[in-house]
Amino acid sequence: MITMLERPLRILRPAAAVATLLLAVAACGGGSSDDASGGGGSATFTYWTTSWTPEQISRIDADFAKAHPGLHSKGQFIASADQYLPKVVSAIKSNTQPTVLLTQNASDLPEIAQSGKLIPLDGDLKQETAGLYPGIKDALFYKGKQLGFARSGVGDIVLFYNKKDFKEAGIANPPATWAELVEDAKKLTDPGKKRFGYYVPLGEAEWITFAWTPLLRANGGDLLTPDGTRSAFNTPQGVKALQTWVDLMTAKAAPTTSFAQAGSFDGAPAFASHTVSMMANGQWAVDTFKKAGLDFGVAPLPRGDAGPSTSVGMEVAALLKTSRAQERAGLEFIRYLARPQVGAHLAAANGGLPSAPDQLQQPELKEHIAKDPYYQTFADGLKFGKGRPMTPAYNAVSEALYTEISKALRGRQTAQQALANAAGKADKALKEQG
Repeated sequence: MITMLERPLRILRPAAAVATLLLAVAACGGGSSDDASGGGGSATFTYWTTSWTPEQISRIDADFAKAHPGLHSKGQFIASADQYLPKVVSAIKSNTQPTVLLTQNASDLPEIAQSGKLIPLDGDLKQETAGLYPGIKDALFYKGKQLGFARSGVGDIVLFYNKKDFKEAGIANPPATWAELVEDAKKLTDPGKKRFGYYVPLGEAEWITFAWTPLLRANGGDLLTPDGTRSAFNTPQGVKALQTWVDLMTAKAAPTTSFAQAGSFDGAPAFASHTVSMMANGQWAVDTFKKAGLDFGVAPLPRGDAGPSTSVGMEVAALLKTSRAQERAGLEFIRYLARPQVGAHLAAANGGLPSAPDQLQQPELKEHIAKDPYYQTFADGLKFGKGRPMTPAYNAVSEALYTEISKALRGRQTAQQALANAAGKADKALKEQG
């Protein structure tokens, strides 16, 4: 049994405390050792994963060994994505870290790099990295260093819409722009049925930042400056993006209660229960909506003034210092994961999306897409999607944003005040941590 792709959510951790621990490790030295297992042309190394099942690990290990005689990978499921970092820090402190780390939280890598135990992939996977979707590739670099490689199995978000509601409201097609979405949401809202046009995520969680960022980028803005040293969302483009959500709340075209459930803030129950007619969500929600018996469609997120955009959650492979032989073998393992046919298998097996366009041309993934009428819409979004920015201050930046956005959605401050307050907190964090 292979698990389906998980929601690309993050549990925010005290980054400063983690960084302090890792800097302490760096101060004690540590690097590649030559006395660990593996020598000559053979090596056995360990990798940790936060998502693969034992069955998937066994298949990957066997296939890698067959393709690389003398090299043996030993995969271990270490913890879920929101619990793995303390275990990684502990292992690094005791010099028992794996050779390869597969993590769903790419923006943790700068923190891990501060220990001195992470090996940048600069130039080692140049061709493979160049073949990735641009918004995924860009999210792998921190201060000019490539800290990891994006493997297949990524996730993005699109617009889900209830076809029956659209027909009853006389709306022929899903909205092409955010302005159209606001107007359609008003038409779809029916107070008598306690039904709303669109779900605006409420509460204080990283999902709010993840879901709002496409509006920001579609209007020509971004979270951070190109060099990653300052916030970039407190702009007219940012205000317009947040005002879109505020307008939906003010027009009572979105529910005023959160539909967060079991630690997930994407609000899937709002659409599944037919409380809303539209929402932004990822491919992990498709099965939930099928089981609810809904007649629904998917479409790209609406365009803004600068075009389309979506957020991408991705899993990355990072190389850590162990022995020279293990490091060489670990690099070959990451290169193996970058093969189009392997990427296609992983995407088809776990329900995720490819990290590179060439994976879509592989027979196994083509067969999977032919059976899934929704998949191509998600895959098309990768052409203009972007991952979370690679910075150790990301958690703090996101927390500043979702906290202030929540206040604006509750009518406690304006969109402009919310972004100004968030920018002040974010810039302080970037100065201290970034």
